[in-house]
Amino acid sequence: MSLEPLFPAEQNNEVSWYTSGLAGIVSGGIKVVEGAFSLGAELVDLGLDTNTAAQVEIFFDKLNPLEEIAEETGVGKLTQALVQIGVPGGAGFKLGTKLYNRYFEAKKAGKLVSAGSKNLAKQKQIADKLNKEAGVPRFAVGAIGGAAGEAFVADVEEIGSFGDIFDRGPTQLDVFALDGGRQDATRKLMNRFKFGSEALLLTPFAAGIGIGAKAIATRGKELAYSNSRIDRFFNKVAEAFTPEGPLTRAIFGSQKVMEGFRSADLNRATELVRNLDKSISRAFPQMQDALDRSLTKKEKDSFYKEINDLILDGDLTKLSDPKKLEAFEASLKGKNVDDTVVKEITTTIDEARSTIGNLIDSTGKYNPKELKDILQQRIKGLVNNTYKIFETKPVLGMLGRYKPTDDSITGAINFFRRQIAQSNKDATFDPKSTKYYEDAKDIVDRIIEDGLKAAKSKKGLADPTYVKKTLEDLPGERFVKKFIEKTGAPPAVIRKLMGEMKDPRYSIFNAITELSGMARTSAMYKEMFDTNAATQAAGGKGSFWNSRQEARDATNNAVKIVKLDDKLSGLADFRAGRISNPLGQKYTTEAIADGLAKANGLTEGYFIQAVRGREGATAAEKGASFLYRNLLLFPKATAQLAKTVLSIPTHLRNLISAGAFAAANGVLTEGLINPKLLGNAFRKGWEISGVANLKNTRFKDADFEKAYRELLELGVVNSQVQIGDLRNLLRDVNFGDSIMDLDKVVNPMLAKLKKIPEYLQGKYVAEDDFWKITNYFVELNRRDAAYRAANIKKPLDELKKEAADIVKNTVPNYNFVGDIVRTARVLPVGNFMSFPSEMIRTTTNIGSQAMKEMRHIPAPGEIIRGTDIAPVVFIEGKGLVKNNNPMYSIGVKRATGMAFTLTAVPTMFVEGAKALYDVTEDELQALRRFVPDWSKNSTLVPVRGDDGTLKYIDFSHSNAYDLIGRPFRTMSNEIMSATKDGDTILKGFTTGVEEAMTEIAAPFIDESIWTEAAADINLYPLLPGRDGRTRDGRVLYTDQTPVGDRAYIKFRHLMEALLPSYKQYIRLGQAALEKPTKTGKILELNDQIAGFAGFRPIEVEPLDAMGFKIAEYQRGIRNARREFTGGFFGLLRGGPIDPDDIISRYYESNKARFNVMKEMNKNINAAQILGTTTSSLRKEFSDRQLSTETFNDLRRGKYEPYFPSKDIQDRFREIARNLGSANPFLAVAPTLRAMRSQMRFLTLDDTFDLDLNDFLLGSVQTPPLPNTPQPNVDTQVSAANTQQINPTTNLTRTEQALLSPEEQIIRERLRRT
Repeated sequence: MSLEPLFPAEQNNEVSWYTSGLAGIVSGGIKVVEGAFSLGAELVDLGLDTNTAAQVEIFFDKLNPLEEIAEETGVGKLTQALVQIGVPGGAGFKLGTKLYNRYFEAKKAGKLVSAGSKNLAKQKQIADKLNKEAGVPRFAVGAIGGAAGEAFVADVEEIGSFGDIFDRGPTQLDVFALDGGRQDATRKLMNRFKFGSEALLLTPFAAGIGIGAKAIATRGKELAYSNSRIDRFFNKVAEAFTPEGPLTRAIFGSQKVMEGFRSADLNRATELVRNLDKSISRAFPQMQDALDRSLTKKEKDSFYKEINDLILDGDLTKLSDPKKLEAFEASLKGKNVDDTVVKEITTTIDEARSTIGNLIDSTGKYNPKELKDILQQRIKGLVNNTYKIFETKPVLGMLGRYKPTDDSITGAINFFRRQIAQSNKDATFDPKSTKYYEDAKDIVDRIIEDGLKAAKSKKGLADPTYVKKTLEDLPGERFVKKFIEKTGAPPAVIRKLMGEMKDPRYSIFNAITELSGMARTSAMYKEMFDTNAATQAAGGKGSFWNSRQEARDATNNAVKIVKLDDKLSGLADFRAGRISNPLGQKYTTEAIADGLAKANGLTEGYFIQAVRGREGATAAEKGASFLYRNLLLFPKATAQLAKTVLSIPTHLRNLISAGAFAAANGVLTEGLINPKLLGNAFRKGWEISGVANLKNTRFKDADFEKAYRELLELGVVNSQVQIGDLRNLLRDVNFGDSIMDLDKVVNPMLAKLKKIPEYLQGKYVAEDDFWKITNYFVELNRRDAAYRAANIKKPLDELKKEAADIVKNTVPNYNFVGDIVRTARVLPVGNFMSFPSEMIRTTTNIGSQAMKEMRHIPAPGEIIRGTDIAPVVFIEGKGLVKNNNPMYSIGVKRATGMAFTLTAVPTMFVEGAKALYDVTEDELQALRRFVPDWSKNSTLVPVRGDDGTLKYIDFSHSNAYDLIGRPFRTMSNEIMSATKDGDTILKGFTTGVEEAMTEIAAPFIDESIWTEAAADINLYPLLPGRDGRTRDGRVLYTDQTPVGDRAYIKFRHLMEALLPSYKQYIRLGQAALEKPTKTGKILELNDQIAGFAGFRPIEVEPLDAMGFKIAEYQRGIRNARREFTGGFFGLLRGGPIDPDDIISRYYESNKARFNVMKEMNKNINAAQILGTTTSSLRKEFSDRQLSTETFNDLRRGKYEPYFPSKDIQDRFREIARNLGSANPFLAVAPTLRAMRSQMRFLTLDDTFDLDLNDFLLGSVQTPPLPNTPQPNVDTQVSAANTQQINPTTNLTRTEQALLSPEEQIIRERLRRT
């Protein structure tokens, strides 16, 4: 089966890209030999004036049948070129370094001998110094050797140089062959010299990239401690893009374990609250039936308090008192609550106490005993209550604001009056008086205001102990602070002011989340401490040291050292107490300390802080932050939310496309061999993820809930990349915060817009979790089987961690997104940048994981010769032995799955569709010319409608791995296109690299959904806009559009960006009802149904698209003309003009014009292949003010060159007159006409192959204008002119052939004078 569609722009060839690539390797090897013989033959021709090189070329053309196959595709061309360059260049580099090493060893030996054999220390110093100094010259000699080796490349002119790309410079090759002999040999040898000389400049650059990549890969964090600034620079680059950032892998691993456990605890708390809420909701109606009336609020509060007291009664590390629980059960039954509901409530109470108790025990394990002893009392005081002040949401800044009762306000004022009196030591204070009333009321008002602000806290539930900060330096501070430290809550009078209420749901959630933070952070510190101690005991460097000096010594004094507690003191502080940190008094690098602080939410990068509104910001900064968040980031987040979470078709695509991750890891391949294994994994993924549950509850079975929590602990689930981006972006937007009181009116109205619909968000995550869970269980079971087959005993916990690590590293996971990508989310550009970055990371990891699983594990002392990933490997002294890696078959399946997913799957779709719908390659390539720019390099699956109309499905849109394959397709397409147009492989390659890099960078730098829509209508005056046109050229409105209509169009355009995708539903309805569209077409129902899964066939309408192509053509023709008249090299700017500059710009202008016309010729041909009639195309051109003659010329491939108009010629005369010099245009007009005559022989299916040097006059000086009317032009023929001048006629061969007799006379006179 051909895999050619991976590189779809390679037209009209039957050779697949991989066949061509293999042929390129072999052909390139033959060409290395040909290059050596050709070089020798050219030297012979230079000396003897023979034509031996041509005969050598003919001989090797017959000898190398694979060259033709290699050159059928861009991949083959590139492979052949790389082999030609790499083999002789590498050999030359190796030889150069070898020769230098011999010289260096001799030099070093002499230096050491002169130092004297007794002074060993001095010898070592000299040797070290010499070795260090030898690095650069050794590399330089190697580079010279590599450049010399590249002189053996056979296809120098076909590969090209960078001078060719810019059409100028000392390394531009002379590609116009002469009539053999000495002259042509000189040209070829000079080309080889130019080609090789570029290697001297490029080798250090390429080597620097290679050295940096190797250093990052092999030395890791050692680079951070290097004395070399370059090493530390590479380390900083790596930190920005790698998941670990500045942390070591060990510290990062401990951090992720802690986060996993906290996620599981949060899930458990949510589950218990949900279960209790559900049970209470069922109990209330039953209680009301017994009373034959509705329950009063007081009765409901009393019921909540009863449950709350049971949860927090007595020793929290034990279950509830059985007698109290029985009494509670009896009370419920007496209120008509049925046995099932009673059991549900009491079970939840016991489960909550058990969870709280386990977390207390876990916290006590890593902390002093006294902390565990006081923790229960503190946690009871902390979570026993919730407060109305935190639950009431204001509306329009006023309505709905929390208002304490009059009694609570009076009680609080009197409390603070007494505190003020004590502070003032006022012995005469009378509580019945009004003394200190106003001061006390001010304090009470501040507590209420700060409480309302705390309700909008970014982190979890509001903290009632905020009053400590409110009362700083105020009366009552000491009393309240001590009370909070002892009980974990404010005094009763303040709790009443805040609207104290007892609710077991809040108690459960607060207790578990608070204790989880303490327990899991304590465990993380202990694990980091133990790992560091073990590393240092084994002789390793570690990351934490006992003293500043010890840290400096370990890090080569290359980085700043800090005490960990100075940076992380806040991480040990919790509302329930302060945990101990065994690393607190240790010293570490500032980068590691800052990384830990950032990972634990203690700090953020400066840019994120600025966007969210950093503490201590000025009024101007706050205002700028408000405008940026609300006018740019909020609509960006809303648009992304609408197009993903709120879009049902996107949910379907999300579920389907995520299956590619299983395929790429060989999980689906495993199913072909062991269907039962895959089937069980599918079932578990389906059930545990809850993807099919219609209700918000994930599970019907508690075992599944437990299994999901375990996967949370392992970090496998709840890490969907787009949701991670969206959650953090909405947090950055931070609607609801009060900034300079500007938001108080706006925010409450928009608060609901900020909330992600929980149901759809949960489903979006579940769709991702389904495949991750499937992958996890397949990995777990197949690895267990492989270990058992190899008689290796592996504990289940280790197996689970191993399987989880593989899934986390081979399937996109938001927890592993690099810091720079996370920060970039707050830019107005880019959509879900984390996903493409994770695709790059995980695809690389799949390959490395497969290699790791396939690599033979050598015994101590064994030396492997050759490859170590084959089924059998060659061991020195033992011969061939079977690969002993127990995971070998898994590695093979993984590598096969990756290759299948990246190449075979797109190919199967394309080739299958071509066969099914009888679509030719010419039709497919013609279709490609009329797709939008974003689909230009996509995998297009052709589909033919019932009426024979050709359509396409953009498979890349639904293929998660298209991001990986697209750059290589793009590069191959550009190489093929360049060589067909007569350009060099290098030019195609560099263009391909540029476009490929643009493709890779697009998700990060392209306009976001919102900013694209805003730019279309110039919404932001300070930002560039498109004046009513979309990016693809569609006109929204013009200057003539009525103001009202224009306003409506703008509003609708913005709303389409902010609303979920709805047009699919409209098209589906039109197709189902057979209702024509606005253009009169009847849509096919099957096409629209397929669109919901991301596979909607899109009809190609060449005639409609031709309007855009014509506009591009007209713009291109204008720009080509400007190459002569304007621009940087323009001739009509008013200064002195060299006649050769006129010839050069005329040449460049026509070359650009030729390429524009050639593209239009291809477009016309493509449209006709797709069935568009000539008459309809002619009319389209006529409607766009292009003549029939122009259309006919373009259709037939006739090239009509550009020639300067009379106005332009008059401008040349005017400039010359102003300068007082001869008109240079008169000197070159005959040459320009000769060039035009020769250009008219070109056809648009040809290449623009005129040699500019054939027409240049040399360096022409224009002296001041004399008195005589005849201009006196002093022409000096440049030695660089490559054409021979006939001494008899004083003209070149080209001038004799193309100039008229009159023009020949003028040229001869100019040259003679």
